[in-house]
Amino acid sequence: MDAASPLTPQDIAETNLMKHVYSQCGAMIHAAAEQSSIPESFLAALVANESGGDLAAQRFEPRVLLALWEVLLGRKTAYGSIVRAELVKYVASTPSWSGSSVPPNLPADAFQRVDALATSWGYTQVMGYNALDAGKPVDYLRDARGCLDFSIAMLARFSARFQLDVTREFTELFECWNTGHPGGQTADPNYAANGVKRMAVYEAISR
Repeated sequence: MDAASPLTPQDIAETNLMKHVYSQCGAMIHAAAEQSSIPESFLAALVANESGGDLAAQRFEPRVLLALWEVLLGRKTAYGSIVRAELVKYVASTPSWSGSSVPPNLPADAFQRVDALATSWGYTQVMGYNALDAGKPVDYLRDARGCLDFSIAMLARFSARFQLDVTREFTELFECWNTGHPGGQTADPNYAANGVKRMAVYEAISR
């Protein structure tokens, strides 16, 4: 932008958003990014895209819940790499259980446990089932540093799977986060472009 060009309302809104992210979790983003090749500004933009810097943000996904219940009921063999036995152990809260049907005594929060897997959590809105798949409790995603560390690990897996350079292929990484693979059609067509712009704004703020 030309130095003489006036700021638009959108420019101001974007700057305020990234200032908020910086004030809310800038120190944690810095600490998490230090252990990775992923730039701080990318992680900050991801937070802005997903939660606007609100750790308490959550989003329930009915279609994911339906898919999980189909596995639990034996109508599908798995959801991604999560198989029925793994889901039942999690829902029933009986790690040593190894039967083929649901245990006779379910905890009072059994249904809420399934809902938690079908909900995205925290700064970067990681789906609960991703935590289960990685052997982590869903509550790990509600913790600020836990969510950021988990996000970095997920981004590293995307990088390895699709041979992406995390220091420069930012559009592709944003697409992976939103759709599961580079080149995917994001729900918001401007999702990746907004992320890249927010990276630049954050870099200017955090200098």
